[in-house]
Amino acid sequence: MRVINSSPGIFVANASGQGAILNQDGSPNSAQNGAAVGSVISIFATGEGQTDPEGVDGVINAQTLPLPKPALPVSVQINGQTAEVTYAGAAPGEVAGMLQVNARIPANVPSGASVPVTITVGDATSQAGVTVAIR
Repeated sequence: MRVINSSPGIFVANASGQGAILNQDGSPNSAQNGAAVGSVISIFATGEGQTDPEGVDGVINAQTLPLPKPALPVSVQINGQTAEVTYAGAAPGEVAGMLQVNARIPANVPSGASVPVTITVGDATSQAGVTVAIR
């Protein structure tokens, strides 16, 4: 049986591909509520592979740090540009296996309601077609 190290997938909020993403103020990102350039967004995903410490199925993550983090490196691309990752690990208060990636929107990313966003964990990249709104 073939086993892979990671297979990240960003959760989406709707069929249009809008990512399940929170703006820096904690509000849901949407076409009507875009994130500011330079702000930090929280992207929610799964498929990060092995964590450190090892995850436990069905466990609800703690609300405080430290939380399990992916053993593999995590990066974010917004409109093809590398974003600074400020946190990549378990989502506080959520079930084990939900990955939260906080990333700063690069200064030169154009504004728009449907700007492409992907995360990469190790050598695997999340699905195409997921977007973030930027004002």
